[in-house]
Amino acid sequence: MQLTSALDAFLTAHPDLVPETSVSGTRERAFRLRLPNMSSERHFDDAWLVLPHEFPNVRACIRLSGDAILKVPHVDSEGILCFSGDVGPASGASPEDRLQDMLYHFSEDFLKPWQSGFLDADFEIETQNYWEINVGRYASNTNPVRMVFTIDDRPCDPRLIEATLVHPMKAVILGSAQALEERVRTSLGGCASRIERIAVLDIPVDVPLTPHTWPKNIRELELLLAMRIDDKMLKQFNFVKRKITQHRLVILRSPSGSYGYLLPGGPLQEIKMRKSTRTQRNIQLLPLSVYRLDPSWTTGRDENHLVLKRQLSRVLVMGSGALGSQVIDQLARAGIGSITVVDCDLMTSANVGRHLLGVEAIYSKKALSVAKHVGRANPSCCVSAANIPAEDWLRKNSLNSFALVLDLTGEPDVRFALNSKRLTEPIPMVVGWMEPYVAAAHACILVAGQNWFSSGADPLEELQSVVWPDDVFHSEPGCSSRFQSYTSAAAAYAVGLVVEAALDVVDNNVPTSMVRSWVRGQRFLDSQRKGLRHREWVRVPIEANGVLVERRFDA
Repeated sequence: MQLTSALDAFLTAHPDLVPETSVSGTRERAFRLRLPNMSSERHFDDAWLVLPHEFPNVRACIRLSGDAILKVPHVDSEGILCFSGDVGPASGASPEDRLQDMLYHFSEDFLKPWQSGFLDADFEIETQNYWEINVGRYASNTNPVRMVFTIDDRPCDPRLIEATLVHPMKAVILGSAQALEERVRTSLGGCASRIERIAVLDIPVDVPLTPHTWPKNIRELELLLAMRIDDKMLKQFNFVKRKITQHRLVILRSPSGSYGYLLPGGPLQEIKMRKSTRTQRNIQLLPLSVYRLDPSWTTGRDENHLVLKRQLSRVLVMGSGALGSQVIDQLARAGIGSITVVDCDLMTSANVGRHLLGVEAIYSKKALSVAKHVGRANPSCCVSAANIPAEDWLRKNSLNSFALVLDLTGEPDVRFALNSKRLTEPIPMVVGWMEPYVAAAHACILVAGQNWFSSGADPLEELQSVVWPDDVFHSEPGCSSRFQSYTSAAAAYAVGLVVEAALDVVDNNVPTSMVRSWVRGQRFLDSQRKGLRHREWVRVPIEANGVLVERRFDA
């Protein structure tokens, strides 16, 4: 540690610090803090100012003694105080000023308020962090259950429910939505290769639990259960205990966090030792981490009130190429409940650089592989696929159950077939495409009943921002397929544009047909190829890198 004489003098002379304490096994320096007398309920043994070996190029910290963990708020599992710490080297302050400021705030913003009881309510602010510390104290590879995933909302009333315990992950999947549970198990893959049933008391509580209020032993938990559930439910739960064929679990769910307890008992489990195997039954009350996998949380973190409506929506996507595959993934992440993918193409090496899938999917069926990939990553969305031409799918199926159809194929024949189908089965449609180099991207939104070919001709070319010469399009060797040059990063503009348009339709935010276009400026065109010019409708300021333009659809 490179310390200046000024810093050494500061550490030696500071009235709140006692002489340096060596920390065995580390190269850090620790200086014990002089603490005032504290009442027994507020007491903790020690506190140290800790300077890592790399200080002042890294932050210093204050560490409290082990008896402060789960007794004092803002203390992590290692005793580090996460409160008004070192402002760090990027602040520009000298090491001495940083430490002086740190010690001042320790006294004024933490120690004095803690002694006065003003920090007691802070436990509720970060309740899940403290619960994770509690869980960590009991963690062991031999525990029969390690964690809980909840896949539905917090119940209004207590319920006794059978859940699924998956192995070898040792995770419980709790919820009444069977289809979602099956998709979560599929997402977990080999971690959920074996299942068993487990009895769960799922109990709502009104306020977050803290180290001072959560049950700490089986007696305290039983008292809480007696107050929260009726005798019939409790007898049913205890009957499972007598059978000893199932584990028993209690989940306490508050509006801001959940707390799991695996009760003693349950079936025998095999524990593999180095040279032998033994069987044992759980004999202690085990606290468990509870993680939310319900759609409101995974797709919106409870901040997007539209998720529940989106979960009820079915979306049809024609095309799962460079644009379509990324749009499908983002729609699933945004909360759409069901997506049907139609595409008859195979994944090739030419697709790898700008497709959602990679080399591992070469020569697989795009629609099926995209559906599998997106579905496993986002179990809140049911993704199905049809590996047939779009025209064939439209002849065999109805559009009536879908909230929206997207045409992302770039194929005129698909647009024609889809438009004909919509004339008899009116639903909204989004046509999305990119111009060469992604010099522009477009999302044309048609409300139900709007005819894409109302002028008699396909309007796509006229909606573009540039009249493109034929030689910007290329043909794959030995193939009639044509493609245009762009990167995956450039395509991200188009993905965002199309996804926002689709979500606006699903959310009922589009009253009339329109075209939304992201158009790059003249400098971008010049950087790709000299001589390219925008059409008359494009108005991009010279200094702008790109603009978002919204127009009426007048075709």
